[in-house]
Amino acid sequence: MCNTIKSEIIVLIAKALYDKSIEHGIHHVERVYKWALRIRENEKLDVNPLLLKLAVYLHDIGREIGDPHAYYSALITEELLREAECSEIEVKQVVEAVKAHSFSYSKNNNVNPDVLGRILSDADKLDALGLIGFLRVFLYSEKHGRSLEDSLNHFYEKILNLRKLIHYNYSRKIAEKYTERTRFLIELLERELNGE
Repeated sequence: MCNTIKSEIIVLIAKALYDKSIEHGIHHVERVYKWALRIRENEKLDVNPLLLKLAVYLHDIGREIGDPHAYYSALITEELLREAECSEIEVKQVVEAVKAHSFSYSKNNNVNPDVLGRILSDADKLDALGLIGFLRVFLYSEKHGRSLEDSLNHFYEKILNLRKLIHYNYSRKIAEKYTERTRFLIELLERELNGE
């Protein structure tokens, strides 16, 4: 069993390491955590709350190193959980959840998530939808030099398809509603770009 005090220290370290950006910083992580708790509660899922918290707070920790960020986040997570005296089973569970949260990493590496990974994946995808998700795309694009056209393509290639990758009924309902919001915002933007 993970040492609770050391685990909470890891969460504090993670909070300090994330920047304050909306797209992948601590604000994103805290929104994902809220979604994860809602999913767990609404679906009545039996998952260790400490492992869920660790998975959420560490899922993007390797993003500053580069891509695939899920791979680097998983490496860092593994080391930190050993420091927290987590069992090998707990380490494996959280590491696999971190790998599974990523749209592209899990698709390219045939990651098959368990309940912890499915919760994290759903929660992370919900934060990519709706008005917040819409803003996140453009903030990320500006930071990384992606054009407006590339940003719009990103919506059509990835964001609007995230709802198809959702695991739980509660998440699916939210994802459907937020996908429609996203679609509406894209249509508004495209109409303005066309001078309408």
